Amino acid sequence: MALDKHELVQLDELPVFIKVHQYPGSSEVPPHWHQSIELSFTLRGKIDHFIIGGVDHETHPGEILIINTQVVHSVRNLNNAKNDLALTLLFPYSLVLQMFPEMDHYQFEVQPFEKLSLEQAEQYHYLQTLLSKIIAIKSAPAKAFKNLDLTILSYQVLKILLEYSLKQRDNKGQISRNLIITGHLRHALDYIQDHYQEPITPQNIADSCHLSRQYLQRIFHQNMGTTIGKYLKNFRAQKAHQDLCHTAMTLTAIAMKNGFSGIRSLNRAMVDYYGQTSMQIRKSSSAPNQSY
Repeated sequence: MALDKHELVQLDELPVFIKVHQYPGSSEVPPHWHQSIELSFTLRGKIDHFIIGGVDHETHPGEILIINTQVVHSVRNLNNAKNDLALTLLFPYSLVLQMFPEMDHYQFEVQPFEKLSLEQAEQYHYLQTLLSKIIAIKSAPAKAFKNLDLTILSYQVLKILLEYSLKQRDNKGQISRNLIITGHLRHALDYIQDHYQEPITPQNIADSCHLSRQYLQRIFHQNMGTTIGKYLKNFRAQKAHQDLCHTAMTLTAIAMKNGFSGIRSLNRAMVDYYGQTSMQIRKSSSAPNQSY
């Protein structure tokens, strides 16, 4: 089976995936989904755009977000500060089912702090403490029992989520419908990634999915938080940005390679997405033997 382009989870020696994010400059995680339950914790700084199921969140220090299984999400930070620090935890869905076999009938929901009950607020603070410890241990040099400590803390986090953050699904068939919608979106995104260099349209993409254009546009916007046309333009801009920063290709060649009609449309896309023209991006990069 071919590797799923949108399943970004890769476990190593731990039963959960743990990643600490600490870096300056802009950053981006493209729209994707996975079976795992994802927890995002912002310890310092903020995340400018954490889009979950089409809803755009701006996180603040101490904030916890949960992404349920098969929900499309993406991250885009515009100006990370050097002291920004965040954590991602991914709990494999098989592990969650093992701990709570009724999980198919529930989903996680973490309310804004001001809406929590007193008991929930106490557990939220405890979660923040546990997650801060995970960041500290994960970021520290290797030592005896480091992975054991991380595993124990992660399981404590999962226990609290299962005890205090579960909400019964309105419809037991929601996961099945989500899987169908996710399949349509996966096909659409695969088509875009395979054909972005060509003059494709939303109708071409809908035809490849055997769906009406109106239906695909609706579920795409609901789940991806943007239109098909804008996603396609942004995807081309990302690819062009790589060429601008890492090759000596001319701007015209980069525009044509990445599906733009010319330098003017390339520049519009780069300004919309990166706030700079193609030439400004190239001049600020370390591309070899730059050509304009």
